[in-house]
Formats: sequence, structure tokens, C-alpha cells
Amino acid sequence: MKRIILFFCLCLITTLASFAQTVLPAAEPETSFLIDLGSFTGIVALVSTLVTQILKVVPVISASKLAKILISCGVGMVVCIIVWLLQLTPLLTGYIWWQVLIYGLAAGLSGCGFYDVIKAIGALFKKE
Repeated sequence: MKRIILFFCLCLITTLASFAQTVLPAAEPETSFLIDLGSFTGIVALVSTLVTQILKVVPVISASKLAKILISCGVGMVVCIIVWLLQLTPLLTGYIWWQVLIYGLAAGLSGCGFYDVIKAIGALFKKE
């Protein structure tokens, strides 16, 4: 078993060493923050980033899971509407405004974790 683990570690080190040989030019450190809005994953990443920053600014929301979910869904819908209105991505081109809202809702739910949504809704119906 030790030989197999050693073999895989050596393969990994060899692969990483071959990629590490490329020399990067000495330049200023990159300080820009780039999120590709051309995919659903990029929109979810933007929504998650914005919701995280909102939760840092307003710590009262962190106590309620349902409030986090609602904030995430709202931010997702606002982001998608803004991206659609400004035509920043071909992903939402051809959609009607209500389809963009549904897309934003899905992005918001994905950003906050769909499992948390189901868990919070289930907690509303559970008897204590």
C-alpha cells in the first residue's frame, strides 16, 4: 500500500514539476477581481460574493437562515436583471424579463446552498 501511495505522489510531483518550469514574467501583482458573467457559475460566484459582503456589513442577518436565503435570492434576481439590462452577457440574451428573474432566483438559491433552503422550509413545518 505504501508503494502505491508513493507511486501516485511521485506521479503528481513529476506532473507539477513539468508545469512549474514555465517562467512567469516579473510584473506587478494583479489586483483586479474578475468574474466571468458568461456562465451560470460566474453569476453564482458574483451572487455569493455580494451576499457574503452584505452579511459582513449587516451581522443581524447572519442569525436567521431564512433571511440569508431571501437576501441571496433577492441579490441573484437584481444581479441578473442588471446584467440583462446592460447586455453584459450573451447568456441572458433572448430571455424575457420574467425568465431573467427565474434565472436570478436559481442563481441565488445556488449561491446560498439549495440544501439550506430545503432545511429551512422543512423546519417551518416541523412540530416542536
